[in-house]
Amino acid sequence: MDKLFNYLHLIATGVLIGKVVLLSFVVAPIIARTLDAESFGKIVRRLFPAYDLLGLVSAAVALLSLMGLASLEGSPMIVLAMALWMGVLASEWYSRSFVTPRSNAMRDRLKEQELHGLVDSGLREAWERLHRRSVSLNSAVLIAGLILVGAAGHPKPIREATD
Repeated sequence: MDKLFNYLHLIATGVLIGKVVLLSFVVAPIIARTLDAESFGKIVRRLFPAYDLLGLVSAAVALLSLMGLASLEGSPMIVLAMALWMGVLASEWYSRSFVTPRSNAMRDRLKEQELHGLVDSGLREAWERLHRRSVSLNSAVLIAGLILVGAAGHPKPIREATD
């Protein structure tokens, strides 16, 4: 059973890293260079809810697999992995539930203001801060995923390595 739990955890980790790398370094740059800003915005709005949901599902699968592993063998490495996945879960939930909807609403207001020639600089700055927060969350999720890969490849559990 531990092989199944390990397999599920590795798949979840691979999906998490893959989704961040693919969107951040392949899909977004290509569509940003190819499409006008309006079309780019429409596609990104369609992508992000599914993108965040994929992260949430990955985190749920990983946490369930780690709970299974923890029931078979207690290890500080499992506790570390669970903590990282809880951070990923919180980041993905926060992004999906707060950052993306708020960013979309701010962007809509900015577009409306641009049509009337009056753009509130405070609103633009607030949107830019929210966008930076989104990028930071995405970066943190990627770093957590990379740490999880490193932990999965660790030759010994932490408690044995430090003895």
